[in-house]
Amino acid sequence: MVILDFWWQLLIGALIVYFVCNTNFAILISKGIKHKDIRTVGSGNPGTTNMIRAFGFKWGACTFVLDATKGALSVAAALIIFNAIGGETYVLTRFAGYFYAMCAILGHVFPACLKFKGGKGFATTIGAFMVLDPLWTGIFLATGVILLVIWDYMSVFALFFATSLLVKNIIGFVNDVAIASSGVLFAFIVAVAVVWTVVIVAHRSNIKRLFTACENKTGIHKLFKKKQG
Repeated sequence: MVILDFWWQLLIGALIVYFVCNTNFAILISKGIKHKDIRTVGSGNPGTTNMIRAFGFKWGACTFVLDATKGALSVAAALIIFNAIGGETYVLTRFAGYFYAMCAILGHVFPACLKFKGGKGFATTIGAFMVLDPLWTGIFLATGVILLVIWDYMSVFALFFATSLLVKNIIGFVNDVAIASSGVLFAFIVAVAVVWTVVIVAHRSNIKRLFTACENKTGIHKLFKKKQG
C-alpha cells in the first residue's frame, strides 16, 4: 500500500502544516493594525465575518484572502512534494493533498498555539479545495455567494459549501478507478469527512441560531445600501 510506504513523510508534513495554520490572521490584523483584539469584539470569533462587522469589509477581505492562502499553499506544497518523492504516484499525491487540507483546517480551527480556540475554517477550506478541485469548488462558491446575497447569512454559505464538497468528493472517490481500487478509498473519505465535521462543529452555535431564527447577518446588505446611497 503506497500510502503506508510514506507514512513518516506524511506525518512530518502534517505536523508542519498544522502548526503553520495555527497562524490566525484575524488576530494578527486586529491587534497589529487596529490595536484591538478581534476576540474581544462582536461575536468574539477570530474570522472573516466578525472582522467585517468589527472593522469593515476591507479588513474582512484581507483576513479571508490570507486564511484561504494558507490552505491553498498547504495543499499545493503537498501535491508538489509528494508528486516528486512518490515517483508521480497518483493515489499518493491525491491523498497527500486531501490529508494536508484536513491538517490545515484542523490547525486553523483547533490551534494548539491559541489554546485550541481558532476560527471556523471556512476561508481555509475554500483555499485548500480551490487547489484540489478548482472547477467544482468554484461552482459551489458561486452558488454559495448567491445564497449569501439572498439571505445575508455567512453560516448558510459555509454549511452549504462544506456539505456540497463532502458529497461531491465522496462520489468522486468512488467513481475514480485508481482511488477506488487502491485499497485506501476509506482513508480519502475519512479526510473529507473530518473536514466537513470540523466545519460543522465550528458552526454549531450558528446552526442553533439558524433553527431559532436568531442568527446574526453579515451586514453585506447594509454595505450595499451605503454604497448606493
